[in-house]
Amino acid sequence: MTAVQTLSQPKAKRLSDKSAPQNFVEIEEPLTPLEKFRRLGREIVEWRNSQGLSEEDELTMEEIVAIVKEARAERYEEEQKQ
Repeated sequence: MTAVQTLSQPKAKRLSDKSAPQNFVEIEEPLTPLEKFRRLGREIVEWRNSQGLSEEDELTMEEIVAIVKEARAERYEEEQKQ
């Protein structure tokens, strides 16, 4: 029975209340901070590869500082307007 059938037939039979066997149920354990960090790193690498970026395209420290200064200046300007 699909969700569409259930919505179109309000008195449709309910799905079985039996729970799934334990070998079919995945139980996710909470990730440690290190595991979260590693997953984030992998996701970033995958995203960079999907965008066609390589390690040579890395920002230099000077470029990062310039971007941060510009963002702070914009934020300061907005705060002064209020």
